[in-house]
Amino acid sequence: MNPCMLEVAFILLMSIITAQLPAYDILAVIFHRQFHRFPQCFLMRSEIYRVQCCIKAFIFAEFMIKIFGYVRESTVQQAFFGYNIEEQKRVITEYCKYHYQDYELEIFTEMGKSARSLNRPELQNLLDTVKKAKADKVVFHSLDRLTRDIKDLYMLIEFFDKNKIELVSVMESLDLTTAIGRSNVFNSGVYAQLESERTSERTIRAYKQAIVEGKYPFPKSPLGYDKIDKKLYPSKDLQQIEIINFIFDNASSNTLNYVELSEEIRKRYSYFIKDDTIREIVQSKLYTGVMEYRGIVNEEYCEPLVSKEKSEQARKYCKAKRRSHWKANYVFKNKAFCSNCEQQMTQTSAKGKYKKIYSYYRCLNCGKLASEDRLIKNNRVDLQRITNEYFKDDSGIEEKRKKVEKLKSSQKKLVESVKKDVIDVDTFYDVFIHYDEEINELEKQIEQIKLKINPFDTLSVPFRNEIVNKYIKELQVVFTPKSYHSRIVFL
Repeated sequence: MNPCMLEVAFILLMSIITAQLPAYDILAVIFHRQFHRFPQCFLMRSEIYRVQCCIKAFIFAEFMIKIFGYVRESTVQQAFFGYNIEEQKRVITEYCKYHYQDYELEIFTEMGKSARSLNRPELQNLLDTVKKAKADKVVFHSLDRLTRDIKDLYMLIEFFDKNKIELVSVMESLDLTTAIGRSNVFNSGVYAQLESERTSERTIRAYKQAIVEGKYPFPKSPLGYDKIDKKLYPSKDLQQIEIINFIFDNASSNTLNYVELSEEIRKRYSYFIKDDTIREIVQSKLYTGVMEYRGIVNEEYCEPLVSKEKSEQARKYCKAKRRSHWKANYVFKNKAFCSNCEQQMTQTSAKGKYKKIYSYYRCLNCGKLASEDRLIKNNRVDLQRITNEYFKDDSGIEEKRKKVEKLKSSQKKLVESVKKDVIDVDTFYDVFIHYDEEINELEKQIEQIKLKINPFDTLSVPFRNEIVNKYIKELQVVFTPKSYHSRIVFL
């Protein structure tokens, strides 16, 4: 390499390392004055900027700080304290700009979720991302944005400490390296939990008083009723009242279980209601005009839709159906066959920890078992394909993927062209950035389409059973000495 070019690179390198970056015009004059005898070494302003950026990215790539931000708002908290999502984001961004020089910030936004539980989508997404990606810090506005439960706070501190991640609160000073610092943090957590519990107590008291006065304090009115002036009246939509009567008629006569009842309502009234919601309706005394809430009973709360005798009979059968209810949820019912014995497999189930239900298919001839979860996982591609066909997904995701591949191929050709001096550098940058913008836009559209497609695993039992019955003739399970696999035979 030319000695003068080495000196140019050295000056640029030292200017970046010492964080003293002279103006680009001054650098250009220095280079021109020092290397006027070598015209090829004269660097224009834009070229100096590009060289600096490349060297800086190369040097500091390993030292870039990875920061995750977390912001949250809940309707009650926002009403009392005036927190705002955008304000929290602004505070976190300004804090990072002031305290860190080279960093990468990604913010997780939680909307309308309480801090009294860790069962929050974006918080769980943050914890999963922390496990997979290397991060240095997690920054939040204040401790009560993260959690309001002292047990959850201890679990979070232990989790982040295990993954060697520093917790940073903008509004509080968190020091987890000393005993006094940890004590102060837990004291802040105690006060946050106290404030949350007092708010909950005030809310419960207000709800109790509203129920005594015959008012309905909850936001969403129950099926079959309309909320007018904070009180419940029979719905003007007569179909809803008809559905309620249909539920209690079948529940009190014990003709259909809740899964079958949900499917029958969907076919008869074109109205989807979950089997768990049907169970809650049957168990509730609200439809007899009685409201019960935390020890408060209002016997004349609203106009009844069903008689007390019918409601009591339905609740009686409700208790008897509990075991058969969860045993009926089989995706491949009457479809699973043992290929070794050429016999249809029966269904069985078991309860595991935390009351989780595990479904199995058993061959009565050879006695071997096949897990339903594993059968779904092994055939997820075929099941998703027929699910997309069932929902008539014509979003054109494959065409968009082909366009992305074509644009990436064009970018590679551009790089080859600039190396061979076929096109100049400025044209290369303009076209390359244009392709890059198109690729980013197409990838965003693909992600949005993926979110709209219904995964087979997330569908309710009636939908999954209908898809299986419509497209699948049988599921052949082949047992080997140590394992088993399966294949779908379509209609």
